[in-house]
Amino acid sequence: RCGRCQDNCPAFNSGTSLSPMYLIQNIRMLEKIIKGQKTGETATDGGEEEVLLLDTVLDMDAIWACTTCRVCMEMCPVYIEQMEIIGEIRRGVIESGEAPPDIRDFLTNIQKQKNPWGEAKFKRDQWIKKSEIPVPSVKENPEFEWLWFVGCAHSFDNRNIQVSKKIAEILNDLEINYAVLGREEGCCGNDVRRVGEEGLFQLLKEENERIFEKYGVKKIITTSPHCYNTFKNEYEGYEVKFILEIIYEAIKSGKLKLKKPINKKVTYHDPCYLGRYNGMYELPREILKAIPGLELVEMPRNRNRSFCCGAGGGNLIREYPGEDRPNNIRAREAAETGAEILAVACPFCMIMLEDGVKTEKLDDRVEVKDILELVYESAYSEE
Repeated sequence: RCGRCQDNCPAFNSGTSLSPMYLIQNIRMLEKIIKGQKTGETATDGGEEEVLLLDTVLDMDAIWACTTCRVCMEMCPVYIEQMEIIGEIRRGVIESGEAPPDIRDFLTNIQKQKNPWGEAKFKRDQWIKKSEIPVPSVKENPEFEWLWFVGCAHSFDNRNIQVSKKIAEILNDLEINYAVLGREEGCCGNDVRRVGEEGLFQLLKEENERIFEKYGVKKIITTSPHCYNTFKNEYEGYEVKFILEIIYEAIKSGKLKLKKPINKKVTYHDPCYLGRYNGMYELPREILKAIPGLELVEMPRNRNRSFCCGAGGGNLIREYPGEDRPNNIRAREAAETGAEILAVACPFCMIMLEDGVKTEKLDDRVEVKDILELVYESAYSEE
């Protein structure tokens, strides 16, 4: 009843019909009705009535408005798991075949083409072929130590491909013994599971594990927090590192020297799957602080209270149902700090927040950049 979940929920703040507080209150009322039926206190002439969660505790729009950001659970003082309940309801809707068309399209694209946009899977390595940076495949470097799992957004999205090229150059210069799967890379399945399609998640997991076994993969570098979360917590037997961990180690050891000052005011947006899901709050900030000249300023909602960009839970490719989308709200919060750069560490956040900055007509004040782009600029540009 305290409302902390609702106050911090991006779906509720965006004006959708989802309220994690009312969800729990409605479920408790429903429990009383069902108990009353069983004891005969509320039974009708027809005996017990079937009571459905859908449209009783929340409607169809509310189910899919959840971004799976986990903030409701993080803020709850009595450890209620609102998001997990929504996840279970989603599974039921998926199993019944009643998912909305855009969710069905999202799942079909991943099942057939292994990416949420439905881009042809044979194009997954096109960015490598068009790049001047050498990126070794598992066949070209069979003795690799680390598999770089590039991920869907860094393989297909034009803005994030720019980041991929810089990552490749940094990994090469750091002499990391790595390789990529190229066209053989699939989808990690993180967001498929969050949407509620458990069967497809297990299928993707089995396909990935077969490929990993084929090439002897033991260690994985990920560049998306979504991939990082699922490989670290939902697969077994792999050492998983997020790309910023590799960068941080290189800066600390002196292998990666940040030379050029970036005399800009920068604010950092915590990605849900890096922060709330995996507790990685300080490391990205330490990297930003290591860049000479850079001034780090915080948005009021930061770290475990960070306001979701709105992409999670299948919402990356959907028209969000709210009146004021989460990415627009977050773009305004970033601009209010006076920052010239909004730094991100997630390709989904990059897509959503760039869109939010443009929609809010803030692109003349705030530029969205990946932390890795700032690192690259400081390490490789001339002073």
